Amino acid sequence: MPLSFIDEIGGKDCIKRVHKILYDKLLSHPWLKGFFVGVERWVLEDQQTDFMADLFGQKPAGFCGRLPMRAHQHLYITEEVFMIRHNLLAESLTEAKIPDDYKERWLKHDLGMMAAIVKTSVDECEGRYRTEKVLVVPKPA
Repeated sequence: MPLSFIDEIGGKDCIKRVHKILYDKLLSHPWLKGFFVGVERWVLEDQQTDFMADLFGQKPAGFCGRLPMRAHQHLYITEEVFMIRHNLLAESLTEAKIPDDYKERWLKHDLGMMAAIVKTSVDECEGRYRTEKVLVVPKPA
């Protein structure tokens, strides 16, 4: 039986290592850090790790959060914002010493989520619950 992608890359610990590096970058980025205000870092890292572990073939599945479209529906994420994050992920994979063939596969999975997350207008956003406001983070000058 062939290995799942999660087994090929070294399991959930590998994913956690990449996300630790990634969130160091995201939470210090002058623009992207604004999308995470008020959310504990451990929540961000754990949810992202569990989601990706399941996507990469973890058995049994462990993710119990919202899927990308619903998790990000309140955030005005443009293609520019998405691609900045995507490039930071690429840097994180390199820093975590993920082999190039695995890095390419991981980044392909990431790009596959673009359509679910990116919006062309703030009008496409809505709160995840009634009282939640849409979050628009202005690009720094």
